[in-house]
Amino acid sequence: MEAVTKPHPVEKRRRLFKSSEWDFEEPAAFTRIARSPVELAVITGVIIRLFRAVVLTHGTASSSFLVAALVLGTLFLLGMATLHLGRFPVREWPWRAPLFAVFETAGEMLVSLVLIKLHREPWGTARAEFVDWQAMATGVVFWRVLGVTVWALLLGLTVSFIRGRVLKETGREVEPHTLPNGQPFIERRQRNEL
Repeated sequence: MEAVTKPHPVEKRRRLFKSSEWDFEEPAAFTRIARSPVELAVITGVIIRLFRAVVLTHGTASSSFLVAALVLGTLFLLGMATLHLGRFPVREWPWRAPLFAVFETAGEMLVSLVLIKLHREPWGTARAEFVDWQAMATGVVFWRVLGVTVWALLLGLTVSFIRGRVLKETGREVEPHTLPNGQPFIERRQRNEL
């Protein structure tokens, strides 16, 4: 009797990654919010300001706790900015990143006004008053625009490097197909396209 052997072509042994293997269907409402710089940024601003108020009023005063809260807040802000920017071509990021930061600041400052009215907005070791609001807004908009813009620049350089060097060397498609409303975050294919 002969031993039964199955043929193992090289293509089957070294299977390449296909984007169609990651069939991820996100809800249409989530897609609409993530593509809107206003809605996603305002939601981000509201969450960050409430998080800040809770950390500064109910947390411990240790430096490690405050640093951890700062890192967590920064990761959330940059993650939400990436979620928004990743849905568009890199060439649109220079104006989308600052726009996102401005609307994020607007959301934060609206929540700040409500917290000041309720006497719950921390400002140093005391509670903020309405006269402090303008100074708070100026500082927030400066740091948000600077942080999100620098992050978008670093992210854009990384994406350009990957597309320009690494993908060209492997022979994979480098330039994504651009849709009229921008590039989707994850390429989606219909099952019958396979």
